[in-house]
Amino acid sequence: MINANKQLIFLKLTISGHPLFKDEISFSVVNSDRVLEDYESHLHHLFGSVWVNKLITLIGKNATGKTTTMKAVIGILTFLLQAKSIEQTQLNDVLLGTNPIQFTTYFYGSDQVVYKDVLTFNLNQSTNSWYVTSEKIYRKKVPMRTPKRSLFTFPTSAKPVLDRDQLDPIVASVLAPDDSMFRTIISQQQYQTQTIVDTLVFTNVNALVYNNPNVPNEILQFLDPTIEYLKIDQLPLKGGTKQLFYRLKFKNSPEEFTETNFATIEHYLSSGTAKGVTLYGNVLLALKTGGIIFVDELENHFNHTIVRSFIEYFTDPEINKNNATLIFSTHYSELLSDIELNDEIYFTKRETKIELQRYSQANVRKDLNRSDVFDSDYLGGTSPDYHSYMELKNATKGVVND
Repeated sequence: MINANKQLIFLKLTISGHPLFKDEISFSVVNSDRVLEDYESHLHHLFGSVWVNKLITLIGKNATGKTTTMKAVIGILTFLLQAKSIEQTQLNDVLLGTNPIQFTTYFYGSDQVVYKDVLTFNLNQSTNSWYVTSEKIYRKKVPMRTPKRSLFTFPTSAKPVLDRDQLDPIVASVLAPDDSMFRTIISQQQYQTQTIVDTLVFTNVNALVYNNPNVPNEILQFLDPTIEYLKIDQLPLKGGTKQLFYRLKFKNSPEEFTETNFATIEHYLSSGTAKGVTLYGNVLLALKTGGIIFVDELENHFNHTIVRSFIEYFTDPEINKNNATLIFSTHYSELLSDIELNDEIYFTKRETKIELQRYSQANVRKDLNRSDVFDSDYLGGTSPDYHSYMELKNATKGVVND
């Protein structure tokens, strides 16, 4: 359970100057639609009319920037909230090109303030490494009646509470060029920050990781009812390192499989079971701490029932008591039927550069089915081009009939 300290909640990120993104793109978890009582469980109420989503999905066809967008959000949040350097975050993969890139990130402090952190990154071409050239942090009080439309508006005359260019020389000398000043705000105000749970490493890698020796029987029965138990111990090795030790037993079988090499255990477990156990452990971490968990291609190796169950954990008020947030990407429009609010959906599109479009801000008739909107290319750029489809089909016929 989270403690009663002051909370710092992520609200919004804008990126400008990035070579892969079109103009200035924005990713926000603040709900923009009117909140109906029936859907309040899907949202975290901050104050007044301001609510944030507990669930966000990015959906788009291949190579439209879903993973890149998620890496950008993960990267800036771990950079600001976890006091990590650029190379220790996903920013190391996201920062590209040779021109300056600006990240503007907004947070809400439960002492009724909004922070705006404006960071500019630049490339040191001699070392081929990125560093911070400018950082300004602004703060403003937000009374209970502050309207959503002015939540992110700061007066042009506002002065930063911290300016990297105006730091005391002694303080500046100990601040690394690839570190952020935002840790100072967190320390001074004693904020409890959101845990950032990054599961992107498991997207295309089959692994079995769980932070408790005994994998709960309930998740095993849900994923594979033929398993009697699965235990994952950590054996100490020389030098203080540890090695995973797997113990797996199936029902109606006297044999227990023991192995330190997951590649061997993988012969007995389906990829969906391994991924499900690993993901479940990370979901529990987010739910317990009120964190933000990022999952790329949630449907990968899972059937619809399993996917739906993970989504429901974050919209069930009896489970998600700490206001955790699930941000996931998907290729499958069928999953849109499991999303209740238009604000929970972002479409990714790409002609030459990546674009983000929030479904709630798109001009779509309310009577249209969301998956039909996506599959029919109603908004443009969400479905493969018909001409390309026919060209591929005809080329395939030619190869087969040659």
